[in-house]
Amino acid sequence: MHQSLSMIRSTFIMIFSLYFLIGYSSLLQGQKKYNDGPYIFDKGDSLLIQWVEGGQGYDTLITKEDADIFESDSLPNIDLKQLNYEKSDQYTFADANEIFAISDVHGQHDLMITLLKANDIIDDNLQWSFGKGHFVIVGDNFDRGDRVLDILWFLFQLQKQADKAGGRVHVLLGNHEIMVLNGDLRYLHKKYFYSSALFKTRYDQFFRQGSILGDWLSSQPIMVSINRNLFVHGGISTAFNSEGLTIAEANKLFIEKLIRKDQEEIIQDKQLHLVYTEQGPIWYRGYFDPEEVDMSELPEILSDLSQDAIIVGHTSLNAITSLHDGHVIGVDCSIKIGDKAEGLFIKNRRYYALNDKGKSRRLQGPYDKKIVSLFHYLYSKKDIPQIKITTDIHQLIKDDINEVYQPAILTINEDEMDDQVLYGRARTRGNVRKKVCRFPPLKFDFSKSYLDSLGFIKNDKLKLVFPCTNSKLSQVNLLKEYFIYGLYNIIDSNALKAKLLDISIDFEGEEKHSFTGFLVEDEKEYAFRKKAIVVEEGVIRTGALDRPSFLKMCFFQYMIANTDWAIDPQHNIEFAKLPSKKRIIALPYDYDYSGLINQPYAVPHSSLPITKVTERYFLPYKIKEGEFNSLVNHFIGLEQEIYDYCDQATYLDERARKDLKSFLSDFFRLLKRPKSLKDDIVK
Repeated sequence: MHQSLSMIRSTFIMIFSLYFLIGYSSLLQGQKKYNDGPYIFDKGDSLLIQWVEGGQGYDTLITKEDADIFESDSLPNIDLKQLNYEKSDQYTFADANEIFAISDVHGQHDLMITLLKANDIIDDNLQWSFGKGHFVIVGDNFDRGDRVLDILWFLFQLQKQADKAGGRVHVLLGNHEIMVLNGDLRYLHKKYFYSSALFKTRYDQFFRQGSILGDWLSSQPIMVSINRNLFVHGGISTAFNSEGLTIAEANKLFIEKLIRKDQEEIIQDKQLHLVYTEQGPIWYRGYFDPEEVDMSELPEILSDLSQDAIIVGHTSLNAITSLHDGHVIGVDCSIKIGDKAEGLFIKNRRYYALNDKGKSRRLQGPYDKKIVSLFHYLYSKKDIPQIKITTDIHQLIKDDINEVYQPAILTINEDEMDDQVLYGRARTRGNVRKKVCRFPPLKFDFSKSYLDSLGFIKNDKLKLVFPCTNSKLSQVNLLKEYFIYGLYNIIDSNALKAKLLDISIDFEGEEKHSFTGFLVEDEKEYAFRKKAIVVEEGVIRTGALDRPSFLKMCFFQYMIANTDWAIDPQHNIEFAKLPSKKRIIALPYDYDYSGLINQPYAVPHSSLPITKVTERYFLPYKIKEGEFNSLVNHFIGLEQEIYDYCDQATYLDERARKDLKSFLSDFFRLLKRPKSLKDDIVK
């Protein structure tokens, strides 16, 4: 597509010039009398209005002071004193009770109106009647059909009506909007070429800067998130996702650099080229071509953007269709043909297709069957999930040394939905904690076939970490350990992930305890997410490890004052081979012995020359002077980001956050005196 942009634009300009050489009257010859417009332009203290009625072109300039209502029996009636509109930079919404979405109307105004009336989005007078609901147009109102202006003015006015009622109308831009705004007119209905000839204006110039509709469209987003549903015209490709853009950043990029811009300049910029062409969010079709696209990457895309489903248009279907276990829903049901129409309706996490007769059919949604693991399902929840564990905890603790599995029930609170109840088994884990803690860490195990029957991928283990006791200090220390997992993700993006959980433990009706714990990513879960191979057998030497990531880990352990790890005996370290790395990487976990936490039971190993865990000691792994200098610079470059991360850890009270920052700032003071630090580390 991008290779032909210049040719397409040049060809159109040549054809358009020929139109004028022939004469616009010959263009209109044989054309039925038609209506088009109005096209309204802001001229400072005046308004320029151009329209076509009965095949006759009209062009007038009126002062804003004298402007009233543009009235016509055959064109949209426009209040000329209400041409202002609100620009919003909010693109994520979490509180919509109801959502209705359509896409790819392509000028089929009457069919769209019939669909909206049949489903009570508008009333018989074309006024908003959807209350506080959200109505999303997932792009492509332009081209092919001959009622584009009617659609645009209708949406322009409906957006204002919805705002007053507490609802929202989201007019997303599709590839056809941006094509027209950028002068690519190859799919334009012939009627609009007649209007261009009539006013001697290339059609994209009807939407130039200063035009009411052009400026309004140019401020609209390409994607919005509503209740963890991402609405975007084409979709999110792996290539686009790797750019790391947030929803807000993607919208800003299009609004500022890609709309009403020169296409030749766009394709010269590597990032703009990517997001503007086939792998970008307005052109992507990969969800519908499983032979070319690896859909195992979809969970990571959803996780990175904190979404549960992606709602797309752009690819023509016979009806609204749920794909990939409900995590992608295609809403381009070929309204452009003009025969029938459907809209997507979402309420209470249930998904329906509603047609232009008002009839509905249930669709599979992301909450009906998941293409994710149980870990990912909990991890991707926006808020802290609430779970309940029911088991014979006394027997569990009694058998803690032998790590014997016993029956256990895990219940996930699903708010408005029924609770998710999972039957499995659990055992204690953690060499020290299972001996000294009232609530040792647990490992849950589920039958793979059982998980499959629930719609989860067959990753059958969950690792849960609890406060050691029910004291306030234990709860704070637990949260500090969770903090460390996030901290290491700043140091190394290939780190294990963790998720806070609100947990209640039911001791089979005898006692109940509630506290905050966290979920740690299991090695098989990590392998699935990163397409890695977990190395579980054999002796691992430091020479087999990816050197840069290993050294960053060593410095990280020194930063948090943790000596409770080792490579050779594989103590508190997992190993994995990533596709992007030539060598194995080390994945640290279990940080309860770190000085940053300073658990009451934590003491240094007797072989170490330190007396308490808060003393930093660099384990005797060889490091060269050049490597040392590089690491010092790397960590100093992360100092402010780490302090910001401390401030954002609001699950901890202010005093605990200050303690963390103080402990870490001591490390950065050492880095800024590298000569004395080098003597301790470079061995």
